[in-house]
Amino acid sequence: MTLRELSAPFLHREKTAVSMMLDALFALCALLVLPTLYFGPRALLMALAAMGSCAACDILFCLIFRHSFGSGDPSALVTGLAIALLLPVNAPYWLPALAGAFAILVVKEPLGSTGHNLFNPAAAGVAFVTVCRPDLVFLYANPAYGWLPLTSDITAVYGASPGSALASGLRPSILPLDLLWGVYPGPMGCTAALVLGAAALFLLARRSMRWETMACFLLTAALAAVLFPRIYGPALTSVKYELLTGSLLFCAVILLGDPVTTPRTFTGRCAFGVLAAALLMGIRRAGAYEQGACFAVLIANAFTPVLDRLAVELRRRGVRVP
Repeated sequence: MTLRELSAPFLHREKTAVSMMLDALFALCALLVLPTLYFGPRALLMALAAMGSCAACDILFCLIFRHSFGSGDPSALVTGLAIALLLPVNAPYWLPALAGAFAILVVKEPLGSTGHNLFNPAAAGVAFVTVCRPDLVFLYANPAYGWLPLTSDITAVYGASPGSALASGLRPSILPLDLLWGVYPGPMGCTAALVLGAAALFLLARRSMRWETMACFLLTAALAAVLFPRIYGPALTSVKYELLTGSLLFCAVILLGDPVTTPRTFTGRCAFGVLAAALLMGIRRAGAYEQGACFAVLIANAFTPVLDRLAVELRRRGVRVP
């Protein structure tokens, strides 16, 4: 028997949908570490409530409509954990559970199921509870006061979020170090800019997300912060608070990093990032809520097929687009 020696380069197997979702789940778990340190085990219970609701609803839907489901599909867990991280840690446990049920039963399964859904289920779930109970979604506990009780009745001292200050035209009073480590009131998984940056690098290194959507999104948001500042002061100050507070970074890394609900073409992904950023900054400036990342993502999702078709049509007409 003769052995044939192969020469380099060697091509590795393409990443599967399951491996990409596992990478996203790992990144989301990393975002859960600091909230657990700041607020205690309540952060873990919030995550379990959302993830349990999503998993149970996913199984229930498959049983009712006789769809096949596998134990190796972590998409419901990814959706649930993303929902929990977009909500305040002091919210009642039924709030993330309700958001998870809506995400799975109304958005994910009926509108395409795993790998085929048009709208991001986590964004849809949070948007739903935002419309239903904005008083709970935008009521944030202050991490400076330590761990919260595990009961649903929270008596902790609340703090004003940077989003509410910016909406009023005021400069948030947050130290730069606290801004990087998330030591201020806000959605429990969206405040630590350093951890979100590390999660982005991890997903990019694992090739579980594309850089172009995130880059175009952040550049467009920064440009809007310079041209249409909500606070008086230097342009870099406006960019700092707009990009590093609220759910904008989480939206750029997690929600827009979803390969299923974003365009397939390079040109489409760039246009998608620009569109989502323009929508988000417009909602922040003129919307009824201090945070509108989920609404911006859902509206941009609706244009995903259009952007891909436009890119293909431009190529057909001889226009050189990537």
